[in-house]
Amino acid sequence: MTLGSDVAHGGASDPRPKLKILCVGTGRDGTQSLNHMIEYIFAGMGDGRHSMHEYCCREFYRAFCELKETGDPAHADMIARMIADCPHDSIVGNGYAAILPEFAAHYGRGLKLVHLHRDRDACIDSLMTNCALFPIAYGYYSSSPEAAVKRMAAFHFGEMSRAEWDRLPIADKFAWYYDKTHALIRQHAALFDAHIEIATESLDDEACRRAIADFVGGDRTIPPKTHLNASVIDIAAFAKQYQFKMHWLMGRLNMEELAKDDVYALNYFLDKYIAWTGYQITGAPQLGGTAPPQAREIAADLERAAKILEAGLREVDGLYKLVRNRNKDDD
Repeated sequence: MTLGSDVAHGGASDPRPKLKILCVGTGRDGTQSLNHMIEYIFAGMGDGRHSMHEYCCREFYRAFCELKETGDPAHADMIARMIADCPHDSIVGNGYAAILPEFAAHYGRGLKLVHLHRDRDACIDSLMTNCALFPIAYGYYSSSPEAAVKRMAAFHFGEMSRAEWDRLPIADKFAWYYDKTHALIRQHAALFDAHIEIATESLDDEACRRAIADFVGGDRTIPPKTHLNASVIDIAAFAKQYQFKMHWLMGRLNMEELAKDDVYALNYFLDKYIAWTGYQITGAPQLGGTAPPQAREIAADLERAAKILEAGLREVDGLYKLVRNRNKDDD
């Protein structure tokens, strides 16, 4: 069963397709960090480009699985519409590996492909942990009744029966998922004139960040080191000049309060920012030998902080008025 005609003929929603960069991985492999880097590069270009993390990932998985299971062309048409209607210049996520030919058919060989991959064992372990915490996105992998969103499995490709798949240990399922995702990406990479492969572990390297900037748009804006969606913060992983600050910053963070109290993080990090900036201005011993920035740099940071706080206060005031009016209505 092939996908709908909208893909092959360019789609009806936009005669000039917008998507220029497609970044694909398995999930739990740095897609959020990569998306943030691309957003940073786009911001430096100043032309309004935008990158989206996990555009329709679950919807693509669901439609692909339903198409394989039922053969109903309506699911192919849904995939076609989501591809054609993508409003972003770049998308980063999982769920695209099996339908890369459809992206190529719609956007042409000029669509740039980024293949992101993480160390196999580390990625499988992270996927298993994420599945246990958030089973809703792991249909056919989690035994939880909450696992409602289907995800591609071996029986969708005729590699084993559904019964054989269900008997597999979860580690074996995710091992198949990891291997199949990367095999599909490599299989279809030739459909795109420009494609690169990036290891998650190299995202912090300057050479890798420079390569990403060149690939995204040939811009000179090199994104900074970025590590988002981390479940563990390793102080030793930061550059030497930031390790003392990070130890000081995170040392008194109460994770229980962070989880329970919606205002805790705001209060904690604002207090830490004020304290650290005061230490920088006075050259206090609390800096632990960390060299303070120049006065003009501190002043620029304070100006930026004031703008952020002013904008935030306006937003908070607007929210307060909404809930206050709702309380009046309730009374």
